[in-house]
Amino acid sequence: MNKQLLSYFIVFVVLFSVLSIVPKTEAQKRCIQELEQGKQCLLAKCRERCFKNLNGFGSCVEKPPGSDRYICNCFYSCGAQ
Repeated sequence: MNKQLLSYFIVFVVLFSVLSIVPKTEAQKRCIQELEQGKQCLLAKCRERCFKNLNGFGSCVEKPPGSDRYICNCFYSCGAQ
């Protein structure tokens, strides 16, 4: 009985230690901003401008859907939720 009680105590101490060491992380809120409105998207320029201006990831997105027009959308972290 003493060995079982000791093993439960050790498990509790280890679990408590791990949970207190693990840092508390804060979730990032993701935002989208349209760059170069009214211009046809060029992927290399879109990614460069997005990274330079907002430290984000630029992507060409079809707008309106089904057309041959693409806009530059910048996806970036804009703070905690």
